[in-house]
Amino acid sequence: MLASTTFSPVVALTATRLTRKWTRRRRAATPLFGAASAVTLRPVHGIEAGPAGTERPNFTVTATAMSKTDAPPYSVVASEQLTLSLRYRKLTARSEIRRVGLSADAQNPIAYATFNGGQMDQVWLDVFELNSRRGLSKVSGGHATFAPPVGASASRVATLRDWTLQLGPGVEYVHSTSLLLRDLHTGKTALEIKGACGDPVAWSPDGRAIAAAEPRCHRVGVWDTRSGTLLGRVVSHIDKVDFAAFTPDMHLVTASRDGTLRVTDPATSRTTAKLEIEGLGAANPRALVVADNETIVSVWGASVHVWTPRANHLTSYTLASVRRTEGVPLALSPDGKYMLCWTEDGFDIMDVLSGETVAERPGGALVTAAAFSADASVVLLGRMDGFLEVWDIARKKT
Repeated sequence: MLASTTFSPVVALTATRLTRKWTRRRRAATPLFGAASAVTLRPVHGIEAGPAGTERPNFTVTATAMSKTDAPPYSVVASEQLTLSLRYRKLTARSEIRRVGLSADAQNPIAYATFNGGQMDQVWLDVFELNSRRGLSKVSGGHATFAPPVGASASRVATLRDWTLQLGPGVEYVHSTSLLLRDLHTGKTALEIKGACGDPVAWSPDGRAIAAAEPRCHRVGVWDTRSGTLLGRVVSHIDKVDFAAFTPDMHLVTASRDGTLRVTDPATSRTTAKLEIEGLGAANPRALVVADNETIVSVWGASVHVWTPRANHLTSYTLASVRRTEGVPLALSPDGKYMLCWTEDGFDIMDVLSGETVAERPGGALVTAAAFSADASVVLLGRMDGFLEVWDIARKKT
């Protein structure tokens, strides 16, 4: 049983502006409340950070989540309690729902779900309109990522296609994966990127670039979505990259099993900021989002890190320090404000900054997948029994 607490988490670590002379120098963190962990600050490439707002800072921060705290950093504003209303549920598969996703189109959102087919190694991708429930396509594939609702890519979805070829009797099988950019409504392929081999897949905010894993050395490539031209790549990770997301200024944030969260300029492959995760969750990234204000929220094992590189600010905590019951993170809202966790009794939603549980719903089969809408007003759930559920979220001040 995890520790039961009534307070919110805090390890709020604020770093001042960096200069050359801080290289390989350890500076004590400045705690807002309670105990603090150490923060290591150093320029990644020895480049001096300019005045605030003029240059992206180049530095490394070492994050150590604290499991016990004395007072919350954001206690001035009470967390909003949420009300959950089930809109509908539908049987989608005869097996576990593996993944779900929602497009950012507010008028006519599109959803997808993936699940195993008749054979255990066969995965199907079901795409449908969320409001009308009308099916759009059902194809073989285990992943989909919707383009942002802007520009020429607004009606596209990126899917991964796996194929296996046996060259002849007694000859080994050849396996390959490519990234397909498809039209949501017709299902036709607009572009195939053969240099991409799998997850993670992420669209840029303007829809003109897309990132995906490459076959070699744990790299992530970035391609032009109109021509398929390789624009750049992330090359500094030494283990698999599980999550990727673009910042508003086209830098790429990546979370890897090597225990690092990197902000990279893909055009130059230079790391501009790095968060080093310590503890048992360092090799287990679970979720990542980049908010519009460039705050990066990531979940590693049972630890949550809220990091704003431009402000040199980091808040870290463990789930055991804030939850009354055990919960496993499944999804973050796109604005980084909420986190949905499955529990043995159902699911709940946490406020990320305060650590408070703001909604919970018991009952039903085990929740296996979840996704928030762009404005966090809807959550799509997948369950172990093959059902999909659409829940409407209403906010209510406490």
